[in-house]
Order: sequence, then C-alpha cells, then structure tokens
Amino acid sequence: MKATGRFVSSSLVIALTVPMLFWFSSCQKSEEAKMQEQLQAIQKLATIGNLQTAYGTELKRSLWYDRFAKQAMKENLGDIGVLFRALSSSEKVHAESIARLLKSKGIEPLAPPIDSIIPGKARQYLKLSLSNENVEQSLYSGFSAKAQEEQFTEAAEWFKKALEADARHGRLLKKAIEQETNFARLPYLMCPECGYIVGSDKMEECPVCKTKKEKFQKI
Repeated sequence: MKATGRFVSSSLVIALTVPMLFWFSSCQKSEEAKMQEQLQAIQKLATIGNLQTAYGTELKRSLWYDRFAKQAMKENLGDIGVLFRALSSSEKVHAESIARLLKSKGIEPLAPPIDSIIPGKARQYLKLSLSNENVEQSLYSGFSAKAQEEQFTEAAEWFKKALEADARHGRLLKKAIEQETNFARLPYLMCPECGYIVGSDKMEECPVCKTKKEKFQKI
C-alpha cells in the first residue's frame, strides 16, 4: 500500500509539473517572439537610416577635426589646434554612442567613405567647420522630429543631446573666427557621456546629461 501511495503521489507531481513546464516554456517563447517583433519593427523605421547617416557624419567630422588640429599645430596656432582636438573627441563620442544604439537593435553601423580634404589653412578650416556644424544642426533637427514621430524614444533623446553639444561646437568655432589674433586657450573639458565640451572647470556637471565633473575628460 505504501508503494502504491508513493506511486500515486509521484504521478500527481508529474501531472502538475509537466503542464507548468509547458506553460512556462510557451510564455518564454511568446516573450522572445514579442521582443523579436519589436526589434524588426524598429529596424524598419526611417530613424534607423537617419542614425546611420548621423554615424557616418560624426565619424567623418572626428577625422576631419583631427586633421585640422594637426594643420593648426603646423602653423603654431596651438589654441586653435586644441579646439579642433576637443571637437574631434566630442564627435568621436557621438559616433560611438550611435554605434551602441544601432547594435542594441541588431544593426551594424556602416563606416562611411571619408572624403578628401582640400588643403587649406587652420583659419579657413574654422569657417568650413562652422558651416558644417550649421548644416548638421539643421539635419539633426529633422532627424529628431522624425524619431519623435516614430516614437523611437532612445533615438529622439540622442538627437536632442547631440543638438545641444553641436550648438556648443558652433559657439566655440564662431568665437575663434571672430578673434583677430590667437584667443586665450581654454582648459577644455569634455563630458564622456554626451560629448559636450566644457570651457570651465568650475562647472559642477554637464548641462546636457548631468554627468558629474569628476568624470570630465581633459583635452
């Protein structure tokens, strides 16, 4: 009788456990399928193409500004050279953050062809850079609106932060262009999270993403 009782108990346990396992497995598969559908839906959004464009733009700007910095150093314009280095670092942070966002959606960021740069002087490059930043601002404003329309929250937030950081780029470049002689070299610091360039070590946190100054990188 005892053996029979144990057999009945074991049968009940199995009878209750097996359906639960099937139910759990079914729920797990359903959740995975749902996540896959969400990823596929995001990958079809126009914002994904806009992020690819932005990635290429940021990568090219970073390389260009690095070359402009070297030209400025050749001309003994160290203050301009440091500014270009700061801009290059900021654009690199932007490119890396876009790459992470794209990869999180299962998409590989596409490296753009790097256009050749017409030989010029450092002060000419300042004007070219300001023009490029203005174009970028206009472009990203449209991209930001599209991301909001498509309810792609992460992309909309990224474009918002990038617009603020790039507006700062424009102000720094405009100030440099307006100077007849070398302007005072600022102690450039950069927020490693959003790429915002800080011109004062008295700022306690990044005005864009609120990263504390202890994490700022000195250029």
